[in-house]
Amino acid sequence: MLIGMIWFEKRFYDGVREGRITLTFRFWDTLRVLRGKIYRSHNLGLLRIIDVDFKRFQGITLDEIRRCGYETMDEFREDIVNYSEADVDIERDRVVRIEFEYIGEDIENYKKSMGNVKDSEIFNIKEQLLMLEQKNDTPWIKRTLQTLKDQGCLLSKDLEPVVDMPSERIKNFMRKLKALHLISSNTRRGYSITPLGAKLLRHLSSKDEELL
Repeated sequence: MLIGMIWFEKRFYDGVREGRITLTFRFWDTLRVLRGKIYRSHNLGLLRIIDVDFKRFQGITLDEIRRCGYETMDEFREDIVNYSEADVDIERDRVVRIEFEYIGEDIENYKKSMGNVKDSEIFNIKEQLLMLEQKNDTPWIKRTLQTLKDQGCLLSKDLEPVVDMPSERIKNFMRKLKALHLISSNTRRGYSITPLGAKLLRHLSSKDEELL
């Protein structure tokens, strides 16, 4: 269910889409978003709230404001003051800290990545994976998905010894897996398997498929 909207300036769009911006602060008197809920962001798409809570303005760290897309604390504070609905007292006030992940522009694609697909769609994905597998000298798809399931988020350089191919080729192939909603990617954390990817992996393992 989609509720509400979270607004960002245009200069932050690319950072949000690419997973470089995963945090924002708002000068609100109440928590207007809820953990685990999905919200629409104007001209951006959908954001899932990972965590939300109050935090003292003075306690915000440089690492946090960089996750918001700012380089300096002064730049961050200036925006908070300029875009807030009321006067801000930096010494005493608290703000709402919102950690989120960008999940795309379309709710149907998000549902698909969550594993909400028919058996016929699983079959179609397997056919596409088989063609993709044939473009490489050695099997890699099932091995890659299994590694992501076992180890969590990994950068492309960490996948090199697992799938035995150079980083640039890995990135190219991973873009194709992402287009099929089998993995997600984040600039900070790397690649991770989606529920659909895990579902397909279980299907491949139980059916003794050609993808090794």
